[in-house]
Amino acid sequence: MTLTNNTSPSAPETIIPPKCHVNWHEAATCAVQIELRDYTDILDFQTEYILGSNSYRIDLLVIRKLSDLPILKNIARNFKRYNLFEIKGFHSSLTINSYYKTIGYAGLLVSQISGQEQFSSLDVTLSFLAFHHPRKLIKHLQNERHLTVANSSQGVYDIINETFKAQIIVTQELPPEENLYLCCLTEYLQDASLTRRLADDYTLHKGQDIYTKYLHQLTTANIKAKGERSMVCEGLFNLFGTSSEEIIARAKMESDAYYLPKINNLSSRVDYLTNLLRQNNISFDTEFISDEGNTSI
Repeated sequence: MTLTNNTSPSAPETIIPPKCHVNWHEAATCAVQIELRDYTDILDFQTEYILGSNSYRIDLLVIRKLSDLPILKNIARNFKRYNLFEIKGFHSSLTINSYYKTIGYAGLLVSQISGQEQFSSLDVTLSFLAFHHPRKLIKHLQNERHLTVANSSQGVYDIINETFKAQIIVTQELPPEENLYLCCLTEYLQDASLTRRLADDYTLHKGQDIYTKYLHQLTTANIKAKGERSMVCEGLFNLFGTSSEEIIARAKMESDAYYLPKINNLSSRVDYLTNLLRQNNISFDTEFISDEGNTSI
């Protein structure tokens, strides 16, 4: 008897990237610093600034060292001595709660600095950097607080008569000709002209740490599901001196480094609970029903 193998040749394995952990805060703080690179002589950038002995952190604090020199950049025209940035992630919204939390942080900063020098709320500005238009927050400020939210320039909204001078910056609405690095902060980067401009500029500064960190996060964010990627993104990977497969491997390593300690910590807690139940003669052979069906421990 002749056995016939009807199995068709297996298809080539598709590279499916792991769920990438993109540090949007790092990417955005790098982008802000790059956007203001013409003013580095008068600006001091402090990321993850800690307020006193508390665990409260300001995403980015920009200290203006000289107040008599004008800053013409659209995102920094209202800068005073101390300028706080609250940055939301790509999949997060600028909420009412986060807005008032940042105002509270500004108050703590006034209290902290006032012990060292003459200082007031007039020396502080707040910048809320969001990837999406915060309609609910703006409606609240207008209807509940009776504040004026004025669209002072493309993508920038001034909040008038707030306790501190404040503005909302919406990256998706900014003009690409003036804010290249903030405009490219997306996981759907498809515009070839923007990518060419980014490539040309990055080539001139690729030895600098903030540019490397920025492009690291941008390439990680643009890994597509099921291994799909556009030619635009592939060009970004090549610019970074690597390939999409290497980016995927790196993303897996970083994801493991981010999640495994949390998993190990959870496992140790489960072991502790199990031992505690044993010591008290309590049965732990209990069935738990998950959303997908029945599983048992």
